[in-house]
Amino acid sequence: MNAELENDVIGLRMQRELPGSPAEVFAAYTTPERQRLWLSMLGPDEGEVETTVDLRVGGQWEARFRPNPQTRVHDIQTYREIDRPYRLVSDLVAESIIDGQAMPVLESHIVMTFEPRDTAAGVGTGTLVTVEQTGFPAAEMRDFFMGVVWPGGLDRLGACVAGLDHSDGTSR
Repeated sequence: MNAELENDVIGLRMQRELPGSPAEVFAAYTTPERQRLWLSMLGPDEGEVETTVDLRVGGQWEARFRPNPQTRVHDIQTYREIDRPYRLVSDLVAESIIDGQAMPVLESHIVMTFEPRDTAAGVGTGTLVTVEQTGFPAAEMRDFFMGVVWPGGLDRLGACVAGLDHSDGTSR
């Protein structure tokens, strides 16, 4: 993971190797039924996950969920580029309410790539997911996304692709 500050643009870049092929990881990331399994660390029921996807350039992914009991999130990502299953580019508008108080709206740009990799054990395939997100209004918000939001989401996405329950690591 690294944080970059170029021309007053606050952004992040991080990579994570996940199990499964790029097609499997891309599908889990973009399919509402699969998103319900990994989007909230509380799980699809307790996390009140609602998600819809119109996977086309100009289409949107809209998600409402509770990452923890005190927080409600409403994200809208508008797809700018889709190269299935290797690349997604979107603009994000994120609203959140924490302990009943509305937080500043985040408008950012996200580029995700899904690159095939051999697994560390040399058996099967894995996917190197690279996330680049720019447009954070402050370094503190970037740091929160880099330290909490993306690592947790990618861990749960990887568990979903591997066929594990995201909350306790057991098989479904």
